[in-house]
Amino acid sequence: MSTFAFSFEGNLAADPELSITPGGHTVCKLRVAHNRRRKNEGQWVDATPMWVSVTAWGTLAERCAELGKGDTVVVDARDDLGVWAFQRQDGTPGGVLEVTAANVAVSMRFAGAKVVPDEKPAGEAWDPTAEQQPEQQRELEHSF
Repeated sequence: MSTFAFSFEGNLAADPELSITPGGHTVCKLRVAHNRRRKNEGQWVDATPMWVSVTAWGTLAERCAELGKGDTVVVDARDDLGVWAFQRQDGTPGGVLEVTAANVAVSMRFAGAKVVPDEKPAGEAWDPTAEQQPEQQRELEHSF
C-alpha cells in the first residue's frame, strides 16, 4: 500500500468563493500564498511566494467559506495535484499549484482559535472523480 502526504501552511490571499455545482455539490475555492521567508546573514529575506489554488468539497467547503482573507491555514492535500504555468510581468516563469483539500485547519502559530461544535460531522468529503454504483446510490438514499 502506498501513502501520500502533502501539507502546507499559508495565508488566504482573498475571501473564499463558495458555489454550488450544477449537480448540486458544494465547492469552495481558496487562494493561498505560502510565504517563503528565510534568514540570510542575519536578515530576513522574502522569496517569491508559492501560490496554491485549493478546492474543497461538501461540508468542508461550507466550513472553509467561513474563513476570511488573511487567515493563516494549514491544508492537507489529496494526491490529485496539478500545476498551472504562467509568465510574470518581468518575463520570469511562474506557476500555481492546484490541490484538492482533504482537510483545512486554522493555523494557531500566530493566532488563537475557538472550536465551535457542529451538529453534523464533516465525514468524507465528496469526491468528484469517484463514480458511485447504482446500488450505493440507492443505499445512500434509503439511509437518511
